[in-house]
Amino acid sequence: MVRIPAFDKLGFPEFPVVLAPLAGVTDHPFRRVCAGQGASLTYVEMLSAKAILYNSKRTFDMMARHESEAILGVQVTGGTADDTARAIEILDKQPFDTIDINMGCPVTKVVKSGCGSAILKDPERVYETVRKARAATDKPFSVKVRLGWDRSTVTIFEVADAAEKGGAEWITIHGRLRSEDYSYPVDLATIAAVKRRLKIPVFGNGNIFCRGDAVQMRERTGVDGVMVSRGALGNPWIFREILTGSAEVTLDEWLDAVTSHLAWQQAAYGPGGMGAVCMRKHLLWYAKGWPGAKKLRERINTAASIQDCLAMVHEFHAELSAAGITRRLPVAGGCDDEGASTGQRFVWDPKYDMDRQLDRGVGDDALQPV
Repeated sequence: MVRIPAFDKLGFPEFPVVLAPLAGVTDHPFRRVCAGQGASLTYVEMLSAKAILYNSKRTFDMMARHESEAILGVQVTGGTADDTARAIEILDKQPFDTIDINMGCPVTKVVKSGCGSAILKDPERVYETVRKARAATDKPFSVKVRLGWDRSTVTIFEVADAAEKGGAEWITIHGRLRSEDYSYPVDLATIAAVKRRLKIPVFGNGNIFCRGDAVQMRERTGVDGVMVSRGALGNPWIFREILTGSAEVTLDEWLDAVTSHLAWQQAAYGPGGMGAVCMRKHLLWYAKGWPGAKKLRERINTAASIQDCLAMVHEFHAELSAAGITRRLPVAGGCDDEGASTGQRFVWDPKYDMDRQLDRGVGDDALQPV
């Protein structure tokens, strides 16, 4: 394991478990829920360097940090090295503790603008981007990548070398190519090879749905930490599970987390409108693992306000409690009762569907705080 001064500065535990930036998801109400369950670091949604340079109000609204957040990162992607560095000069003055450059987003409209995974095609551009970005900030600084563009353009070793040479303090690797969707297995062997190659820390990302997945990632690759993405949707307890081994979620714990999320959502965005609409998807995810979830999902689709959502959640809790149901079933579909990975995955994954249907990219689904 590699321990660097930046990890001590950020207060990381011995094995950090980080929440990924997720478009349309990682606003501060959701980040607060995850931090409360032990997330070592959370990020705002991925931001566009160009939007930052254009002083986009919507983009700056997405940077909102709640006063209760002890640690917060920001991730940016840009079409050129210069744009990225100039945007980081601006982000350096914002209340973030660490800055990451995204070189892995696979969304079509992102890569068409030369951002995200498009950068992986040119390791020299990776080096220039990281070098200029490193000169633009003294804050802890990292890079997130994929293994390459496609099977004919697997550039991870050159990209990782370039990121390290340019001054990145650590690198997060999503173990798939840009051309591969979530049905492809995560390439742990390649992540392990990169880990052996670099002197800087490496975080692993991809298919972390339970403690067993994180243990497998750590044992088979030697990574210094993991980044959780879809595995946190509806299951913020995954951070506690990975860090402590406690996978059980009681009905009352569930109610406490969901009602807190609803209260924070209303405080941030108001009682109705897009704040309530956005909350519906979170409630769909929170329903995973509970008997009668289908019925709750059908109700949620009619909710017009946060109060409607709250009433449905309390009614659902009362129904389960009356039926003697006090503990959630395992939701990952990837780990057995002892936390060992089974290789099975979610069949129902609404975020995957949303991202593909909407071609979701930088800043999509952003809400306007009140």
